[in-house]
Amino acid sequence: MILDKVSRLFENISMTPMLLDTRELSENTAKVLRDLPKSGPRVITKGSETIGILIPSSPSGIKSDIDLLERLRLGQALAVVQRDAIMNETTSFSMEGIDAEIRAARAARRKRKK
Repeated sequence: MILDKVSRLFENISMTPMLLDTRELSENTAKVLRDLPKSGPRVITKGSETIGILIPSSPSGIKSDIDLLERLRLGQALAVVQRDAIMNETTSFSMEGIDAEIRAARAARRKRKK
């Protein structure tokens, strides 16, 4: 019984997200939302630009979903910082180098406030 529930949960997770243009979403909002639990995540696009993802809620509840999305956003922010560190060749900063960067940022902030 429990394995059946788990299996059903993973059916939607393993689906490849389908693209959904904003025009189609606007014209068929009710149908898209009605089909979302079966169709799985939808990648929202405007022209050729990806602008968001529409995902069905989980049986765990909205609070659990929001917590998960907050962790996702934190992961995205961390990925940007890590990419920037690699691009700026600052991945091997010493503690002294980190302290110097913090001092410089604080000094710049104090100058802006004056």
